Amino acid sequence: MDLITTRDWTIIFFGLIFMITCAHMLVVYVLSGSSIPTPGLGLYTVYFMAVLLGWIAYTLKQVADIPMTVDVPSVAAILNAFIFFLAASERAGSSAGRIVLGVLCTAASLCVFFLPAQQMFMVQTLAATVFFTCAGIACLRRGLLKGNSGDYISTCAALLMLIGMPIALYQLAGAGDYQGAQAIAFGTHSIAFVLVATGFLASVAIEYQQQLSSLATQDPLTRLLNRRGLEQALQLSLVQAARQQLPSAAIMIDIDQFGEINRSFGPELGDRVIRRVAEVLQQLSRGGDVVARTGGDEFLLVLPQTNAEGARMLAERIRELVAERPMVIANNRVPVTLSMGVASIVGAEGLDKLSQDADRAMALAKRAGGNRVASVENRPVHLTTQAAQARPPQAGAATHDA
Repeated sequence: MDLITTRDWTIIFFGLIFMITCAHMLVVYVLSGSSIPTPGLGLYTVYFMAVLLGWIAYTLKQVADIPMTVDVPSVAAILNAFIFFLAASERAGSSAGRIVLGVLCTAASLCVFFLPAQQMFMVQTLAATVFFTCAGIACLRRGLLKGNSGDYISTCAALLMLIGMPIALYQLAGAGDYQGAQAIAFGTHSIAFVLVATGFLASVAIEYQQQLSSLATQDPLTRLLNRRGLEQALQLSLVQAARQQLPSAAIMIDIDQFGEINRSFGPELGDRVIRRVAEVLQQLSRGGDVVARTGGDEFLLVLPQTNAEGARMLAERIRELVAERPMVIANNRVPVTLSMGVASIVGAEGLDKLSQDADRAMALAKRAGGNRVASVENRPVHLTTQAAQARPPQAGAATHDA
């Protein structure tokens, strides 16, 4: 150990910081090709690169004995702490305090031109503590909201700064040991940086895994459930319906002339139409209802503890709301209408039976001309419109025209 000089320790330390930064950049490269956005990724990248440059400046000052008219490492420490706050607050989805802390960062950085080294060290220490504390609060709030343990690691970095920096200040003001205070601050910053890097990478990895898991049950275009997610979401409610002989209803929805819309106006408008319908379904459904996109232009809305009449009334509201809001492209109004099938069961028939009956009713609505609601019921046929009478429906079905 005696053969390792201070210069060697500095090189080893710089190598470790460089390796951590490279690991972060590798993660950034991998995530850059992902369709899943990572909040705060850009600012965290700036933070890690800025810290690397700050350590380079500190190494040159301590080892290479390069004269600096301005205390660059102190300014770098202030700026890096502020960038960490910006990155943490952006990742937490908050913009509170940015202007106030930005002014504080500017004022603290400008002090380098007016204060001697020891007083500048005190300013740097206090400013970094404030910025890290605010960043730690943002990380803690996000960790509690998202249940992400990686954010708690970043919070620990702020807690470390909150403990270590006052000790460094006491070492300077109380014991008059400037070099000892610098050593404590150096160690605290180093460990805090490692914790921030570890916390961010862990947070991103956990969140990425959670998002991949949700994609297995979620439609990426509408953020609705897919068929697999629908089955998982309905397991408990269908078991309860079977046990207590409760009614359940379903509405199968198909967008009329969707293929023609895609051919005439392009797939971008088609995606907009799908998202519009998904928004209406979410807007009109209740908290216990389950909405899923089951095909290209097909949706299934399952209504626990709802009878056929209640489902038909909801289907009519959905149909009317979509029909009265046409899409507009190049000053042209593109009408959007729905063919909807309603089915209901009581007890333990199951999701497959319910969706098959709703699909039969939806097919009837499309054959009758679209923009209407049809239903499959275990009772004699009742036709409610003349348009429906022009084409006889299947046994046990009823249609409701626009």
